[in-house]
Amino acid sequence: MRYILFDLDDTLYTNDTGLFKELGTRLVDWVSQQLHISLEESAALRREYFQAYGTMMRGLLLHHPEVSVDAYLDYVHDIDVSRYIAPNPALEGMLARLDVPKAVFTNSIADWAERILGQLGVRHHFTHIIDVRAVDYQSKPHPHAFARALEILQTPAPDCVMVDDQVSYLRGAVAAGMRTVLVRPGAEAVDGIDCAVETILDVELILQQWLVER
Repeated sequence: MRYILFDLDDTLYTNDTGLFKELGTRLVDWVSQQLHISLEESAALRREYFQAYGTMMRGLLLHHPEVSVDAYLDYVHDIDVSRYIAPNPALEGMLARLDVPKAVFTNSIADWAERILGQLGVRHHFTHIIDVRAVDYQSKPHPHAFARALEILQTPAPDCVMVDDQVSYLRGAVAAGMRTVLVRPGAEAVDGIDCAVETILDVELILQQWLVER
């Protein structure tokens, strides 16, 4: 194991903060205004594109070239995350004990990840933040996104572990050749995913076992 790649949203912190609600509202509002559709139509489009492509951004790129995806990304993520995120000493301790390089691999933007990690108090544990712009706007689970991430890290896929809350994203990691850990309450390891745990802190035991095997 030469690298651990962590997803950001709903993995290193969880949806119960209320942050996702504001982000989702901003997303739906922006798309509604730019495409001149109702909020209900925008919300339905969000669900459709997430199911088909993994992100709203990817659907906009493919089907709505008239809008600026960079403007979309900047607007949606223009949130004061300090109102929702607090330092997490338990997470900081877990990351400190994992003696292997770590990166964040997110479908969000780097500035968003920087602010979230800063609020959590864990930014110093990550050598890289690989965001959607770094992988040419090909978000997880697209094969190109994983290929670019591995290129950036200069590490072969079998030497990497991907930790994520989305089964579809982890399927992309499996296809790329990575080992995988699903983080989600009540989840089970399926579709070739190696392990499933309830919370991010539960990941440590699995990863420490794999490090011993190394």
